[in-house]
Amino acid sequence: MGVLGESLPAVLDHALDMDFTEDTTRQGKRLGEDVTSHSTAKRAKESIFSVNTSKLDLKLLKEAYGLLSSREKHDFEVRFGCIGDLLSVMPNWNLFRAMLKFFVPEYQAFVFPQFELFTLEKVQEMLQAIWGFSFEFSRPLVTTRDGSYGFDWNAALMALGKRLEAMTPSQRISFVALGIYGMVIFPIYVKTIAPTVIALFEQLLHTSTFNPAFTVVAETLWSMKEIWAKGFGRFLGCIELFTTWAQGHLKGPQFEALFSVPMKDRKTEDWHRSLLATTVNDVKFVLPTWSATHYLAPPKGHHSIPLLGIHGGVTYSVELASRQFGKAQNAPYLEDALQSHFDYMSSPVIVNKVSEAHKMWERCRMLPIWKGKGTRSQYEQWRSSWIAKLSLPCKVTNMKNSTIRDLTAKLELSHAQRCQLLEKYDELALDYELLKRGKELSNQQVVELKDKIASMEKDLTASKEICGKQRRSLNFAEEQKKRLLQVKADLKAREKENKELIEKVTRQQELKGKVIKWRNAYNNLLSDYNTLQKELQAAKQSKQGKKENTT
Repeated sequence: MGVLGESLPAVLDHALDMDFTEDTTRQGKRLGEDVTSHSTAKRAKESIFSVNTSKLDLKLLKEAYGLLSSREKHDFEVRFGCIGDLLSVMPNWNLFRAMLKFFVPEYQAFVFPQFELFTLEKVQEMLQAIWGFSFEFSRPLVTTRDGSYGFDWNAALMALGKRLEAMTPSQRISFVALGIYGMVIFPIYVKTIAPTVIALFEQLLHTSTFNPAFTVVAETLWSMKEIWAKGFGRFLGCIELFTTWAQGHLKGPQFEALFSVPMKDRKTEDWHRSLLATTVNDVKFVLPTWSATHYLAPPKGHHSIPLLGIHGGVTYSVELASRQFGKAQNAPYLEDALQSHFDYMSSPVIVNKVSEAHKMWERCRMLPIWKGKGTRSQYEQWRSSWIAKLSLPCKVTNMKNSTIRDLTAKLELSHAQRCQLLEKYDELALDYELLKRGKELSNQQVVELKDKIASMEKDLTASKEICGKQRRSLNFAEEQKKRLLQVKADLKAREKENKELIEKVTRQQELKGKVIKWRNAYNNLLSDYNTLQKELQAAKQSKQGKKENTT
C-alpha cells in the first residue's frame, strides 16, 4: 500500500470544490445508538438478539467503484487490497444473530469446536494488509453520544457529477477507497464518514506499515460484546467481512444445505440448529490461499494481546486463535478475561489503558508455528462450562449426542485399528522365525564384514598418509606464496624509493638550472655596472677638463 502523493483533504477538496474542514461537514446520526428502550435483562433471556439491520444505501458508492477503469482497479487492489469485493457481499444477518448466542463475552470468542475467534490473520488476508508492529493505533476523537460532525459521503457523490472523471487516477482511487472504509468497513454514522475513520484512512495512505486488520478485529469484537450485554443494538463492525469469514469456515453438510437456500429463507432458528450440531469435521480452519510459518505472539509472561478499535479496546486471546495454525487447542488463561473490554467514553483510566497497550505492542513477537493434533482436556472443560452457562436456544443434549456420535466413530476406528495390529503382529512373528533361522548365515556375513572393515581401515591409513604428504606440499606451497608476496612487497618499496630519488634528482637539476640563470644574470648586471662606472669616470674627467680650460 504505497503512498502515491495524494493527501486525503486534497482529494476531498478536488471532489467538492469547497473547503473540506467547514462546508462539507454536517451532523450525522450515530449508527451505534438504538432508539428502542427494551429491557436488557429481558433481551438477555430471549433466544434471538435484536440487531438493527438497517441497510445503508451503497448504490452511489457502487457506481463510483464501477467508473474506475481496469487499470485503476488493478492499482486500487495493489494499494488497498480486495476491499472492492465487499460491495458485492450479501450480509448474512441471521447467521450473525445465531452466532451471538454462542459468543463468550469475557473472551470475545465462540464455543464451537476449535472455532473460536474472528482472527487477525484471516482479516489481514481478506484485506491483504501489510503485517508489521510499528503501526499506529487509531486514536478516538471526542464525540457526543447523540451525534458528531463528519464527512457527508452521499452529498459528496451527488456534488461530484462529472467531476469524478476530471480527477487524477490516484485521486479517484483514494476517494472510492475512503467511501468503502467509511461506509462499509467502519459504518459508524448514517450516510456520514466519521472523523476518526478519516484520520485512520489518512494513516493508511501515509504510513507504509499501518495494518487496518487490528482495528477491524477490535471494532468487531467490541461491538459484539456491546450487543451481547444489552441484548439489542447495531453492529458497528463490517458485516460483509464477518459474513465472508464465517461462511469460509463453516463447511459441514448442514451448512451447505443452508447456503443453497435463498438468503431470505435462511431463518435464525435454522442457523441455531446447524451451529449447535457443529463438529470438528464441519469446520475448516483456514482457506487454501492462506499459509503461515509464524504467528503473532504476546510478550513473554503474557498470554493475550490488547487491541484498540475506534470505540473501545478488547483483549485478543492468542491461545484461542492458535488452532487455526494447526496447533493443539489450549484453554484460554484467566488473565484474558480480566478487564477484556473497555469503552473510550466511559472508562476513567482510558489514558493508562491505551498507554499500556502501546507498551505491550512494542514487545510483541513473531514465533514459528509448532504443529499439534487435537485438543487438550483443559480446553474441553472450559468449553463445556461455557456451554452450560450460555442461554442456548436448544437443549445441550444435542451437543452431547453429537459428541457421543464422534466417540462412537472413534471406538469403531479403534476396533479396526486393533484388527490391523493383530495382522501386523502375525507378520512380524513370521519375520522373526525367518530371522532366527538365518542367524548362522548372518554371523558368517558379520565375519566377512569385519574383514572388509579391516581392509577399509588399511586403505584409510594409506589415504591418511597420502593426505599428510599433500598437506605438507600444500604448506610448502603456502610458504613459497608468502615469500613471493614478501618479495613483491620489497620490490614495491624499492620502486617507491627509486621514484623518490628520481624526483629528488629532478628537483636538484631544476635548482641547478635556476642557479646558473641567476649567476648569468648577476654577471650581466655586474658588467653593466662596470660599464656605467667607466662612463661616469669619463664624464667626471671631461667635466674637470672643461673646468680647467675655463679657468
